[in-house]
Amino acid sequence: MARQPRIQFEGAFYHIIVRGNQKQDIFLDDSDCRRYLERLKTYKNTCGFILYAYILMRNHVHLLVETPKDPISRIMHRINFTYTQYFNRKYAKVGHLFQGRYKSYLCDKDTYLLNLVRYIHLNPVRAGLVKDAAGYEWSSHGDYVHGTKGLVDTDKVLRLFSERLGVARQKYMEFVTGGDSDTNPWPYAAYEQQIIGDERFIEKVEKRTENVEKRAKKIPIRDLVQAIEEEMGVGFPELISRRRGELLRTARGILVALAKETGYKMVELGRILKRDISVLSRLANIAETREGAKALQKVRIRLNA
Repeated sequence: MARQPRIQFEGAFYHIIVRGNQKQDIFLDDSDCRRYLERLKTYKNTCGFILYAYILMRNHVHLLVETPKDPISRIMHRINFTYTQYFNRKYAKVGHLFQGRYKSYLCDKDTYLLNLVRYIHLNPVRAGLVKDAAGYEWSSHGDYVHGTKGLVDTDKVLRLFSERLGVARQKYMEFVTGGDSDTNPWPYAAYEQQIIGDERFIEKVEKRTENVEKRAKKIPIRDLVQAIEEEMGVGFPELISRRRGELLRTARGILVALAKETGYKMVELGRILKRDISVLSRLANIAETREGAKALQKVRIRLNA
């Protein structure tokens, strides 16, 4: 059975679950946890996503993420890919660290934000590792209680309890400690295995997704090329030429990444750029680098303008 494509649009709110391949541990010591959090912070700054909660367990991770700009697939690819590189180098391993496909549940934020924050922070309690959420180090619970700044966006959640910070933190702690750790955070089964919400929310998502797909189909290749030429000074004749150089390579990678985002298939791109699919796949990875991501975002802004 074919896998459902991920639902992605600006402002989408996800509960992400990432597991180790074949249930293997993905954090073997505290330094591994710190390295994963470093990557979360790096790509949070680069991709501009909002992080409401996280927890790192030995063989899996929970994240609560909102995506104002970059799609969730790009965000998770960067985090998981770079952490896998670090892990395999450190422990002299090869191959996949994470289970083939992470789970991403698109949720109704207005209804489930608080329940999901509590559910995530109570993971180690359910696992019998600690008696309460405060006893577990590798989660964002402490950020809500102690006001740690830099990684988790606690203000949006705390304001739901009170505009007064001290009162909000106290009510948050009561909310978490007063909840049943085994309670499911939502009463609905996941629609098409990825949408969590009532019928009204599902209709809203389907309409939003339909609008995104319509917009994507309206962007011809010539407009993508024009945005790249205006931003990077590389025109279509140079893009399809056999000339080499770092600027040309980056520009081709940006074109491939943008075209994939807007619904073009690799076969179509191959005909347009006169390259085979293996070359296009390597070019697409350029947009995952730090400099490539910056260039891609600039071209995106110009294209939207």
